[in-house]
Amino acid sequence: MSQSSVGAARAQTTIHQLLKNYTIFEMVFICVSSVALGVAFWGWTFAYEITKPALKLVGLNYLAAGFWIFASVFTPLIIRRPFVAIIASVIAAGVEGVITHWGAMALVWGLVQGLGAEVIFAATGYRKWSLYTMLAASMMSATASFVLDYFYYGYSQMALPLQLTQYLSFVMSAAVLAGLLSHILFVRLKKLNLLNRYLAQNI
Repeated sequence: MSQSSVGAARAQTTIHQLLKNYTIFEMVFICVSSVALGVAFWGWTFAYEITKPALKLVGLNYLAAGFWIFASVFTPLIIRRPFVAIIASVIAAGVEGVITHWGAMALVWGLVQGLGAEVIFAATGYRKWSLYTMLAASMMSATASFVLDYFYYGYSQMALPLQLTQYLSFVMSAAVLAGLLSHILFVRLKKLNLLNRYLAQNI
């Protein structure tokens, strides 16, 4: 058996083992919430396009982009298992890509954003879910997404101050519209005892 075949077999086994750790309720929640967020992202596109012209004049168009990070941090906050950030982000981005002009490229953004958040969750061992963790995850997700934008849109041609302004506005937007908003929504749902089934599960 070739090395590529061995590698593929190991990857398949790893994925199978990871999926076995998820309950049916968790998988359903991930899929349903991610699809719903994908539709919400589509709706947010209108708000982004409306505000973009005015904000772009001062290099702050990313102030409205932070909500697209939401799936990368909210779903993992509920389903606290490895790779949930990536799965949820890719599904949500895929749904958005189908119903907007972003197309298949949305999947790439979803993957990159999910990976960014996943780095923070993995660094905590998927054990720390405080507001600070959510803020850090959302900011790392935005950072990863901005790096992709930097090369995809050719931001290297821009003046350095404008690049920094766009990056910082994206990070701040993600911290508020994804990290903080996820934490607030989580606290409210928890008080209503709507998350007991999921939070009772351990990695």
